[in-house]
Order: sequence, then structure tokens, then C-alpha cells
Amino acid sequence: MSPARSRRAHDWVSYDRVADDYDRFLGANGYAALATDLLGLLSIPSGGSMLDVGCGTGAAGFAARKAVGADGLVVGVDVSLAMLRRASVRAFSAVVTASLPDLPFRDAFFDGVAASLVLSHVEAYGAALRDMVRVVKPGGRVGVTAGARRQGPANPVYQLWVEAAESLVGRGALDEAGRSALPWEVWFSDGANVATALAEAGLTGVQLERREYDVEMATSEYLSMFDVFAYGRFVREALGERGWREFGERIRNVVAERCDPRTRYVARYHLGIGRKPR
Repeated sequence: MSPARSRRAHDWVSYDRVADDYDRFLGANGYAALATDLLGLLSIPSGGSMLDVGCGTGAAGFAARKAVGADGLVVGVDVSLAMLRRASVRAFSAVVTASLPDLPFRDAFFDGVAASLVLSHVEAYGAALRDMVRVVKPGGRVGVTAGARRQGPANPVYQLWVEAAESLVGRGALDEAGRSALPWEVWFSDGANVATALAEAGLTGVQLERREYDVEMATSEYLSMFDVFAYGRFVREALGERGWREFGERIRNVVAERCDPRTRYVARYHLGIGRKPR
């Protein structure tokens, strides 16, 4: 039985183990640009307050600090202490260990709430969104992002990695692992569903935008991202440390023979914004 079948997602997805590596890729893979764009749409005033839910190592919080200035309040929330340790050295006023729902803040406290690439991880996304709406002030905005559907085939490095991994863990195992770790990723890849979720949480004037970011990095760095993200963590757990090292060496050799030394692709995302009624 595969780890995805025998365990819940959080049992094999260890964010603490990958916090430093995750931080390396924020700029390269478009996450930092996405967070900055989300903060721009939230339009939090100078001196205002912002909550970054699922803040990770702080991409959105860093952008928020620029928006609110020295007199503003920027709070980060995440389930991972290791992520928060990295985040705390950035621009947050405070960081808190917490999860969605059950945010540990009083009602109507923040001018804006952001959750970038978070809702796909949450089993009860509706309850999560309602809790985010609860802590924002009347008239304040809540903003979320989600990955958009890929157009065309995946880049060749990704395809080679997946084929090699499935030869070891079994066909379909990666998809099952992805659904376990990101139960709503496919659903939120449809922008209409992002807008619907925000409206059902009680937000008005919902706006949806689609952004694309050209990504280019060394192929060796692209392969390193699999150490960080869900598919790679699942395969590492399934193979054990020795098997994971052997797999890594083998796939690096195959990719070096068949692929360009630099990997290029387009990262596509949905950005959804809504306002809490006054």
C-alpha cells in the first residue's frame, strides 16, 4: 500500500523539512510575483492591517509591508514553525501558528486578508473562506490565488520526472498523492469556481483576474523543486532516503542527456478578490 493510501496527507507532507529550499524558489517560479500582484489588488491603505494566511516563508507579507509602511500591521499565519521562522525575519509584525478555519483573531480586525495558493490545501475550503471573511473589517477585502489549468503538454523535464517516478511508485500513485495533499487543486483551476467560492463566503463585488508569468531557470534548479513540492515529497517518502538519492541521480542523468540546460514554461494563476459588506 502506498503512503498516500495508508496515511493522511499531512503525515507525509513535511513542510518543516523543506522550508529553506522552498524559500529559494519563490522568485524563480513566479510565487513571489503572484503574491505581490495579489497585494496590489487588495489595496490595503498605508498604516493599515493585513493577514497573510498560509504565509509560508513570507512572499505576500514582504509585499504587504511595502504597502502598509512602517506604521502598518502585517501578521502571518501558517501551520509550519519552520516556515514561520523564515517568515519572521522578513517584514511581518507577528507570526502565529494556526490553521484554517479557527483563525485566532477577533472579528473584523484586519483591513485585508490574503491567502495565496492556500485553498487547494484545505479540506473544507468554504469554512476556511468564511473564517477569513470573519476577521476582515466591513468594507475590507479578501483575496486568494489558485493555479490555473495548464495549456498544452507539460515541459519535457516534468514529463520525464513523472514517467520515471511512476515507474517506481506505480501509475496513478502521483495523482492520488496530489489529491491527498491538494484536494481542491483541480476544482480551483477553473477560475469560475474561485469566483463562486468567494461569493458563497459572503463577499460582494467579486473580481477574477488571470495572470501568467514566464519562468526560466537552470534545469538542475527545476529538478531541485521536486524536493520541495508535493509529488517529490511523496516519492521520497515512498522510496526512502537511499532510494530517493538513487532516483535523483538517475533522473538527473536522463534529463541531462535529453533536455536543454535551462527550463522554460509559463506559470498560470487565478486571482480572486471580494469585499466584505458594510
